[in-house]
This record gives sequence, C-alpha cells and structure tokens, in this order.
Amino acid sequence: MTVKELSKLLLEAYEVGNLNKISLTLINLFSAKQYSVLQRIADILDDYTEIHISDEGKGFSKFMMLYHPDRASFHTNEIIRLTEQNNFDALLEYSHILKLERIEEIASSISSYEDIDYAPVYDWDLETEGFSVIYDTPPVKEVRTKASTKPVGYTFYDAIKLREYGHTEIEYPSIYLEDIEDFELSGSDINDLDGVQFCIHATAIDVSDNRISDLSPLAGLASLEELNLSDNQIGYIDVLSNLTGLRTLFISNNFIEDISPLFELDKLEYVELSGNSISPGQIDKLTETGVTVTIEK
Repeated sequence: MTVKELSKLLLEAYEVGNLNKISLTLINLFSAKQYSVLQRIADILDDYTEIHISDEGKGFSKFMMLYHPDRASFHTNEIIRLTEQNNFDALLEYSHILKLERIEEIASSISSYEDIDYAPVYDWDLETEGFSVIYDTPPVKEVRTKASTKPVGYTFYDAIKLREYGHTEIEYPSIYLEDIEDFELSGSDINDLDGVQFCIHATAIDVSDNRISDLSPLAGLASLEELNLSDNQIGYIDVLSNLTGLRTLFISNNFIEDISPLFELDKLEYVELSGNSISPGQIDKLTETGVTVTIEK
C-alpha cells in the first residue's frame, strides 16, 4: 500500500460521521457498564495503541481522545501533514481506526446511530461550554470563602482547554479528566476551580500562583495525595478536611488564619504554611500530630 492509498483510507475513516458511529457505540457500552466488551475492543487495537479498561471502567477516556468527533479536524490535519511528508510509518500509527469497521457486531444491541446522543454519559449544558457529569456523591462539609466576588479569570476547566488546545472555544467532555492523575496549572490565571470536581482519580494537583479563593470544588477528591495551593487568595480551608488521602500540602502566601481542618487528616505528612497569619498554638498542635510543618518566621 502506498502513502497516498493509506492516507485516503484514513481520511475517510476520520470523517465526523464515522467518528460519531464509533463514539456512540463506545459510549453506549460504557453507559451499560459493559467494560469487558470495551476491553475486547481495546485488545483489537493492541498492535497500535495501548488501552486498558478496569473493572470500574477507568481508561475509557482514552477511547474518547482517539475517536471523539470533536477531534476530527485535528486528526485529519495531522494525516494531511504526514502525507505531505511522505511519512508512511507515522500514518500507520493512525490506522487503528481501520480495525473498527465492524464495531457494530461487537455491540449488536445498539440498534441505531442516526441520532448522536451523548446523554448516557454526559449532561450537556447548551448554555455553557463543554460537558458536565452528574455524580451521586456524599454530602460534604459546608465551606466558606473570604472573597465576595470572583475576579475575571479562567475556570480550572478553561485552563485545561487552554493548555491542551490553546483556546477555550471547544467542547471538552469532563470524562477526559477522570483518568488523569497529575495536573500542573500553576500561573494559569485561574480564579474558579469549577471543573476540578471531575478529576476523581487525580493524585497530584498544582494550581499555585493563581487567584483562587473558593476551594469547594475539591471536596470529592479523596484520591488526592499532593496539593499545591500556594500564592492564591485563599482564606478558608474547611473543605480540605474532606481530602482524606492528602499527604503533602502547599498553602503558602494566602490569607489563612485557621488550619484546624488539617488536624483531621490522618495521612498528612508535610505542610508548607509560610506567608499566612496562623497562630503559633495551631502550628504546634499540627506538629504534635506528626506533620512536618515549614513556615518562615
């Protein structure tokens, strides 16, 4: 097969209509919790790309990164570029999609692909950018913020879009965030953590040097082990008591006076507190729990 012939096949395969069909098949399987079937599909692609679907469905976002119709133009532009370079080997890396021509047979229960409905996985808010997912989560403690209004800036969600695509005018399903474990968004002009609640498997988040004041979207991130909130506008940290897996915390240069929520974190090992107005008594109490505390005098 020549470069031109392979390119023609790939451009047809990455048309929006075909990506819609593949995505809907995968989404319906995910919605029905048919994770073993999804893993069978992943195994078909094993020669080209590695995807592992856990018993809880973790790993599904990799499918969406490959086959979501919103990425059609990105893929086709790359295929055209590689064709112009006569780069046959690089084009072959895109050919996994050709193995999904018979995906309907794997998911025979899906009867129609005419109307693309992502509702089983996403709750699409037409008045805002992107997607959101509704989770059944346990109640968390009420949180407070010292800021009465939010300054102009970006949400956590938009900051992710800017890092990935260079702009925010793109639909970016929140399920993409579920499998990522490490987020580095320091100095991203974030003033609102909206979107971080979808990072349910995150173990490390760095949002230092922003303009964050309200930490409430962090409440459900029980897997989080390292959190950097330094150089923000944070006054109250009540919500941090919900982060039961937290081991390392950086909260220097904020407006924090009360660190009592940290006393409840049994796994906490290290805290950086410099640049806050915290009483020596509270610092001593935190140290007595076995936490290593750094604070500049």
